[in-house]
Amino acid sequence: MNEKRTARLELRLTFEEKEKLSKMAQERGKTVAQIIRELVINDKLVTKTDIQTVIELKRIGNNINQIAKQINLIPHEDNIKLYLQELHDILNMLSVITKKLV
Repeated sequence: MNEKRTARLELRLTFEEKEKLSKMAQERGKTVAQIIRELVINDKLVTKTDIQTVIELKRIGNNINQIAKQINLIPHEDNIKLYLQELHDILNMLSVITKKLV
């Protein structure tokens, strides 16, 4: 898909809108044209919030893995109950984050 882009489009914005668009492009290390194409044509603009959500979900996943590892190492029933409660709390946090994404 290395087609040469020759078609032009004129777009009128307020100064504030232009500044917001320029800032958005700069924050993502892209050009304004790339931002507009991603948003309008490809519909896959990734926001800073999405990136932060992914990072947080990875942290929660790591916590779940650590808890599971500890459960497998310690056979005492009291400890298992404690780790299961922690796992339950983390899964509840994950559910809250997931609902915000949808």
